[in-house]
Amino acid sequence: MIDNRGSRRILSFSFCFIISCIVIIVIVKRSDKIDTTIYNTDSSLLSTSCKHVSIDELDRWFHSKKWNEIPKIIHQTWKNKTLRQRQARWSQTWCDQYTNWYYHLWTDDENDLFVRTKFPWFYPTYNKLSPAILRVDSVRYLYMLYYGGLYIDLDYESVRRIDALFTNKSVVLSLINYSFNSMNSVPNSWMASRPNHPLWTYILHRIILLWSRASDKERNEFWNGKAEFFTGPQSLFEGLMFYLHTIQHTDETLDQLFGNKQNQNADSILEVANITFLGPKLNNAYDWMNGIGADVCSAEKATFDEKKCQDVVKPIYAITYWSHSYGHGHENDLNYLGDEKKTR
Repeated sequence: MIDNRGSRRILSFSFCFIISCIVIIVIVKRSDKIDTTIYNTDSSLLSTSCKHVSIDELDRWFHSKKWNEIPKIIHQTWKNKTLRQRQARWSQTWCDQYTNWYYHLWTDDENDLFVRTKFPWFYPTYNKLSPAILRVDSVRYLYMLYYGGLYIDLDYESVRRIDALFTNKSVVLSLINYSFNSMNSVPNSWMASRPNHPLWTYILHRIILLWSRASDKERNEFWNGKAEFFTGPQSLFEGLMFYLHTIQHTDETLDQLFGNKQNQNADSILEVANITFLGPKLNNAYDWMNGIGADVCSAEKATFDEKKCQDVVKPIYAITYWSHSYGHGHENDLNYLGDEKKTR
């Protein structure tokens, strides 16, 4: 009888070797899959800050998608890339909280190129607007029309994220108060939008029309109040009302369109013709028109104190200190909004 014990041992060893190889291959493949998964994860989601992008990077990202929502891009603008110290700190609060958003700080030169190349029909008016604040006012409507996203003035501080309110929204505006007779109650200092929303074309064509009709005296007179009328919150308000009246086929006031006065609370969220309006406390908190907390909340005052201001007005999502960096004699004051210890 032939002894098969040696053959069985060889067979057993071969079987174990094959099984071991299979296990090793499976482990390696799983490891590769895990590595690939980690590699493909959007790095911005793992970041502790927003992602600062160049215009080229912004364009590549923006044009790689079809948008039916508010894009996750924050726009801010300043004369150059060097912000004043308080501006930089307030701006950083948005980046610290909106960690999966993109961010671009537009300079005056970038704005000029943007308008000239993307909106040649508006550029002749844009190029003539003076003082500079009129161009800064108008270009933000063009950010909203072209890219959408979120525009924020540099004197806004984020308290906590608000973008959960953007779901299924087309345009989101933020009220100062419900005193609509002044036409300053819907500021252009904080706006969110989907790209290509028609509201912005109403506002831009109003600017073209009014500037073309203005006399040299009206264009060159003292600027205070001119900015609000030609390109600022009054321009936004009138363009908004033209749009709402057209869409709603009505001539009702914004008060009437909002409906029951009892709905108009400090923390209300109101909808008219697919435009969302955030109540004053949600996103502005400090109301410069009614002066509540002005001594500590106005960045223009020597008594300005951010902590005391927030204790007074108790902002929910964000607060603006209405610094008026352009105009009021501040644009050439290099110490304005500088280090707190030096400016107090």
